[in-house]
Amino acid sequence: MRSVSLLAVFLPALLWISVASSYAASTPESKLPVSGRVVVSGSGPLANLISLWADDFTYQNPRISITVAAAGSAMGVESLLNGSADSVLTDMPLSPIEEHRFRDRFGYEPTIFPVAMDGVAVYVNSLNPLRQISITQLDAIYSATFRCGAKQPLQNWGQLGVKGEQSSNPITAMGLTVNSGAYMLFQHVALCDGGFNANFQALAGPSAVDWALTDNPAAIGFSSSARHLAGIRALAISAKDGETAIAPSIESIQSGRYPLARKLNIILNVPTESNVDPVVQAFLDYVRSAEGQAVLTKAGYVPLP
Repeated sequence: MRSVSLLAVFLPALLWISVASSYAASTPESKLPVSGRVVVSGSGPLANLISLWADDFTYQNPRISITVAAAGSAMGVESLLNGSADSVLTDMPLSPIEEHRFRDRFGYEPTIFPVAMDGVAVYVNSLNPLRQISITQLDAIYSATFRCGAKQPLQNWGQLGVKGEQSSNPITAMGLTVNSGAYMLFQHVALCDGGFNANFQALAGPSAVDWALTDNPAAIGFSSSARHLAGIRALAISAKDGETAIAPSIESIQSGRYPLARKLNIILNVPTESNVDPVVQAFLDYVRSAEGQAVLTKAGYVPLP
């Protein structure tokens, strides 16, 4: 399982001045590097959080610049391997192939810092009365292989128990593209590593999924659980038909009870017996501080337990 997903949203830094001020007050200036630059790479679908962190951190440390290089999932790993980035923010563990390439190239393991949590949520239009769904049903909607126990495809909303006019509407299945951690986790859990069917619509980014769902009451789509756009609603998910469905909440994601929970890590290239670069370490310390975790909570993500 894998995928890299860098986080970045463009909200005004003024929203975070109070948070930045408290961080500055709790972090002695003498302990921070005087100046420097940090390059963070990864993919775009979760690109809001790094930008918020960067704005907040550099507001109080204007001589330290944070460059967000949203190069795409595969390129995020490549940037770490070729030295063009200091760190990569991932929402899935590195694959065995990626770990092997890293060890072959550098002769040591990558350094991994957990920084946040998130879930992959399954959304419907708010006009859709459906409130919950099972992994088996998701397999029947999205999969061509039915490895999670589906017996046949689910093609209309009536087959999911939806009544009224919408019951005969065909289900439009959509989600994020293959270069996202959400895609990889959804495929692993909801399709049991099977293949997506030919009708699946892969959209480039969470915003595209949001707007497609708001425009189409017959659509269902997966994206980050941090999405809270009016007009869409996240479904509770159960492992099997008839079992208790779990909604994507802070508690259920932190505890792992939510089936599609995931951890977000920053991965670094740090030689054995060497210290992390002081500028990078200062940013990591901020990200895992109470102030950095407060920023991610305001952005809709889940703090570390």
